[in-house]
Amino acid sequence: MRLFIATHVPVGVRVDRSKFPRASWVRPESQHLTFAFLGEQEESVVDRIRIEPGPPFEARLQGCGFFPDRRRPRVGWVGVEPAERFLDLAHRVREGLHGIDFDAKPFKPHLTLVRMRDPWPLDAIALFEQELRDYSAAFIVDRVTLYASQLNPNGAVHTPLKTWGLLPPTHTGPSLRSG
Repeated sequence: MRLFIATHVPVGVRVDRSKFPRASWVRPESQHLTFAFLGEQEESVVDRIRIEPGPPFEARLQGCGFFPDRRRPRVGWVGVEPAERFLDLAHRVREGLHGIDFDAKPFKPHLTLVRMRDPWPLDAIALFEQELRDYSAAFIVDRVTLYASQLNPNGAVHTPLKTWGLLPPTHTGPSLRSG
């Protein structure tokens, strides 16, 4: 089975696709931020993943860009903040994969919106940046999920297999009592 670990982004970013050249857009209901792509794995891997949850946090979608860069765009994305919290969470997720092969490319906090097979002209690049320049949306990151991904002609179908809730730190000091 094809696996990845991600957090769901409950605020789907919508862009008027008709303004842009042909490309593969991620459906708003399928938008997620991937921390680790495990690829094809045996089913037994699911029970070997041990993620130590950190605390939940408020996040924000803002900014945009292209991978590998603006001159050779292959992926259009929206940025996520606070980047350091996402980097820490990605580190925690990847530590939980001890002994499991996965794509270990450096994690770059972003939400993929579009994949381009053919390069976009400069005016389309500028329009994408203009459309998303002032975009901003807040959401809470309170869980990570292991998904199975099944590819089909209408787009990938992502099935949640296991979820780890992010837990606030527990209070270990003396309890406060009124009275």
